[in-house]
Amino acid sequence: MWSFARLSTLSLSTLGSILLLSGCATLSKQECVVGDWQAIGYNDGVAGYYADRLASHAKACAKASVVPDYQAWERGRQLGLKQYCTVSSAYNIGRRGRELNSVCPAAMTSTLQKVNQQGREYYTLNSQLNEDRSLLEKYQTEYIKLRDGEMLNFDNEKQARARLLSLPTELRRVRYRIANTEAQLKLLSQRKSLSRMNKY
Repeated sequence: MWSFARLSTLSLSTLGSILLLSGCATLSKQECVVGDWQAIGYNDGVAGYYADRLASHAKACAKASVVPDYQAWERGRQLGLKQYCTVSSAYNIGRRGRELNSVCPAAMTSTLQKVNQQGREYYTLNSQLNEDRSLLEKYQTEYIKLRDGEMLNFDNEKQARARLLSLPTELRRVRYRIANTEAQLKLLSQRKSLSRMNKY
């Protein structure tokens, strides 16, 4: 449910206790002075921040003697969470390797967590693919240099020769992993496309 508690603007004494929980500054002095708390809350909601985010803003604005407007900020945050708590957002967050924050309505949580997991699977596979492609390039370069007679960092020709003979096996293993990972990424993309089609 997207409603929020109707609380009055926090008092200075209340904010004083909140400051103890906050981390580094989240707003500039100018942002504090301008005080568009609904816009600030909206941006926090779009980013999936929890309600305790206000504590960090309170600390950031303390030196400017500015007290956050809780109602305006929370109203904006709830609007922003509507953008955060969508299937596309949950998936894209996962594609960046991040888990979805527990700020969405309970009725949506299961679906959003599933698509977020799919996004994280894609991230893991894509990261592995990039690592293996870099490794393949490294092995290919090493093979060519050894084949052409370079010693590289080996102490003697025997060691260099042994490495040269072992590289084809290493190259095959990496190529196999790349092909397997590419197939898994393709399957994930197909599942995502099918999921979109089923909505219509």
